[in-house]
Amino acid sequence: MIPSLKWGLLFAVVAACVGYLVYSASGGSSEYYLTVSELRSQPTTGDVRVAGVVQNDVQRSDGGLHVRFTEKDGTASVPVEYRGTLPDIFQPGITVVAEGRLGADGIFHARNVLAKCPSRFSTTAYTQ
Repeated sequence: MIPSLKWGLLFAVVAACVGYLVYSASGGSSEYYLTVSELRSQPTTGDVRVAGVVQNDVQRSDGGLHVRFTEKDGTASVPVEYRGTLPDIFQPGITVVAEGRLGADGIFHARNVLAKCPSRFSTTAYTQ
């Protein structure tokens, strides 16, 4: 075999492997979710993710493992019911992404609740 052909073939195999790794790694990191308004405006079947801000009506029972709260965006809200442990930073005013399905009763029955961490950095003006 010609030496330049060997190197070209080796380079093509390595490039294909690297391309596949980049493609497969980025595919799972882009997860889509609906806003509360989108959830309310379109019919959904099956499990979806919905993002909104937790309101001040959090009700806990069963030792804190059964939680009801309202999730709201700019124009719409939805009651959420969840059984399980919540993230440590869960509280009114934070944005959460609830995974589950909207029931016929109008309540979003979550099987998982993820808290979006508030930014640790704030925008400040720098002056000298």
